Amino acid sequence: MFEGVRGWVLRILRVPAEPSAPGGGRVIRVFRAAPAYFRYRLALWALGQLSGLLGLLGSLAFVAVVGPRIPDARLALLLQAAEVVAWTVFVVQLGFSLAVLRLGYELRWYILSDRALRIREGIVSINEKTITFANIQQISIRQGPLQRLLGIADVQVSTAGGGSGGAQGKHGQVGESMHEAYFRGVDNAEEIRTAIAERVRLHRDAGLGDPDEPPHPADAGEPAVLAAARELREEVRALRQAMAPSSAR
Repeated sequence: MFEGVRGWVLRILRVPAEPSAPGGGRVIRVFRAAPAYFRYRLALWALGQLSGLLGLLGSLAFVAVVGPRIPDARLALLLQAAEVVAWTVFVVQLGFSLAVLRLGYELRWYILSDRALRIREGIVSINEKTITFANIQQISIRQGPLQRLLGIADVQVSTAGGGSGGAQGKHGQVGESMHEAYFRGVDNAEEIRTAIAERVRLHRDAGLGDPDEPPHPADAGEPAVLAAARELREEVRALRQAMAPSSAR
């Protein structure tokens, strides 16, 4: 039954396929939210549904008490019809919202490439962010009491210009600006932070060009300017490597 609802929701919302590696680069790692994150979101969903159910029960009690006292029969009938519609909408949205919740967990992508990271989240409103390693300024782990109980956390990646945290981005959530990205609900936060920090370090150590690009001699037919640029890059790399031990001392 869920598969049928899943396909129906995907067709209605027109959810795009799995995101590709940012910048046409090579995918290094793909991280996913932990199963405990779905239970965390499910608990919040259940609280919201319970609140709606209590509201409907209150309106039902109101109709049961006030309805018989309404002198206008048509008005009383209209009030009962509105109550039936409200209950019908509530029951229908239960299945739909639960399917959206499940799909939001399954179709949450955290992609780490050799050039940048890309995060896509959301089903009804899709939020996709791409951040290059050159712009990353800080990588931190955030964990609330309930998250700590479930063994999950959020990895926050902040970029240059992200000092105004707490604003709401164009497609982001409250408390998240366009200079922030989150790996939400992961159970390997330290591993993710280390992986991102390593890519940032490789990118900055490389200086010029792609950090994963192997050194290679200039082709015979290569323009002189490009050949000179390649030689300069290799000299810069060699100089940095030679200076690294002396700097450490």
